[in-house]
Amino acid sequence: MLKIVPGEAAIVFSGAGDSTLLISDLHLGLEKEMAKKGFRLPAYSVKMVERVKDIAEKYGTNRLAVLGDVKHTVGKVEDIDWGVIPWFFDTMFDLFEAVEVVPGNHDGNIKTVLPQRVNLHTSQGMVLGTGSGRIGVAHGHAWPSKEAIATRNLVIGHSHFTYEMRDSLGSRTREAVWVRAEYDVAELMEGAGYESRSRGKGRLTVMPPFNRLVGGQPINRSRSFQFGPVLSSRAVSLEDADIFLTDGTRVT
Repeated sequence: MLKIVPGEAAIVFSGAGDSTLLISDLHLGLEKEMAKKGFRLPAYSVKMVERVKDIAEKYGTNRLAVLGDVKHTVGKVEDIDWGVIPWFFDTMFDLFEAVEVVPGNHDGNIKTVLPQRVNLHTSQGMVLGTGSGRIGVAHGHAWPSKEAIATRNLVIGHSHFTYEMRDSLGSRTREAVWVRAEYDVAELMEGAGYESRSRGKGRLTVMPPFNRLVGGQPINRSRSFQFGPVLSSRAVSLEDADIFLTDGTRVT
């Protein structure tokens, strides 16, 4: 069972005797880039740890799955990564029995800074649960695995979708949104280059970033949905997508 945590960019998945907290797009170390631009911020990673702790305690989750973009730097590992990433995940083991990471496009060389106890998967993602209650999870910058697509319940991050709003004075604001849409299993398999006899429809959930400081793609602008191979494929029905803010307010 998937449950979106009200007011948060997080999902709780219960299945196969585990309760797993899903979050995506941490972008740890973003503070360094912000400092270069003249913004002096307290360690935002501490606030994210506090949010994770609150959710874990409220829902009794025993496992954490991070769906990519653990770090903010692309490719290389920066000096800030050597401090903040080991600290973050060591802290997670105070809250969870197991921690899983699916790498994103920002996570080059991430293995060098992750504690050995973290279970690092490939960019194709992984499957959680058993039987008909399984879900597939991936970051979203690469094609998910054949097994993840076949679950018919796929969860990704990566896109940082927002909804842009204007007030009566013309001022613009953007808020993070969830996107839930239907996908054609056979077409998504074909687009990813997999041979499969799987047919039918599946449900795609696109998570907002857990780090609230990162920028976002406004979904109410033309072509903004075409972000990553899954969403750019013809397999996903975006015209009838269900789009809502983290507080549950529907915008479509």
